[in-house]
Amino acid sequence: MSIEYNELLAMLMETRPEFATDLYNWTDGPDLPDYDDISVTRRTITLPEQPGRLRVCVAAAYSKDGERVVALLFDAVLHQDPAQAESWLQFMTDAQRTLSCMVAFVVLCRDAQTANWALTYSAVGDIGCYVLPVVIPSLLASA
Repeated sequence: MSIEYNELLAMLMETRPEFATDLYNWTDGPDLPDYDDISVTRRTITLPEQPGRLRVCVAAAYSKDGERVVALLFDAVLHQDPAQAESWLQFMTDAQRTLSCMVAFVVLCRDAQTANWALTYSAVGDIGCYVLPVVIPSLLASA
């Protein structure tokens, strides 16, 4: 189900890249660095434990003078799903490796309880990444 939400986010951000900035600004994360360009892509992975299940997230890479300064990854979480949360670390490390910049993972949650659960996955080690849950109930209405 969250794949459809992530595809919708990708379409919105591809049409209006500043939408990624708007969503990020709802978090308590640090201010974004100066940038002059945003490129939006869809990232997919398959976890070894779930070879038949595709995971999708949206990436917004921010650049200044042609050099990437930060990447924001987005995932919609409808309920507590440890398997989905396990994919966040792989998404972050893959993005950090391929984009060569700091990565923040914004988790869009339907309610505060799910956001608090997502926050428990914010300790991903000292790899220059962090998870920022944000509650957006109107965006993730009951399906």
